[in-house]
Amino acid sequence: MLSRNIDRAQFLRGDLRGRQSEIRPPWSLSESSFTELCERCNDCIEACPQKIITQGSAGFPKIDFSVAQCTFCGDCVKACNHQALGFDSDPNMAPWHLELSIGKSCLSQNGVVCRSCGDVCEEAAICFKLATRGRSLPQVDQQKCNSCGACISVCPSHSISILPGTQTRAA
Repeated sequence: MLSRNIDRAQFLRGDLRGRQSEIRPPWSLSESSFTELCERCNDCIEACPQKIITQGSAGFPKIDFSVAQCTFCGDCVKACNHQALGFDSDPNMAPWHLELSIGKSCLSQNGVVCRSCGDVCEEAAICFKLATRGRSLPQVDQQKCNSCGACISVCPSHSISILPGTQTRAA
């Protein structure tokens, strides 16, 4: 059985699996360390050229992939003076551990030809497998997916979501 650390807010919301967490900016510390160190100064929000970092609950920054994708430019990390975001000693470390999920309202899963998500995915993490009745079903390769969110804003049925993954970054 996997154990998952949840914070007080998640417990009070009834999110015992920790799956309703807001997505924090890339290279964030663990949720508890992040909320302890983040001063809610909005420097990362102002630094983001894509404007995908917005103010979330309790004023902490969160990612809104419905606006655009993350380009992993690192401007938010450079703007953070409180060490809630950081590359540590390895600038090549993964920016976050998230998992892409395609819901049942996906047009392709319902027999409508749509490949918007696959077309925009630069990592080729979304491919389409031929299924019965001429349908092409989207398949996500979580190993290739960098969780940039490019597929979310282009999905006409809003069927794609990115959820916190099972791995977390230590403080």
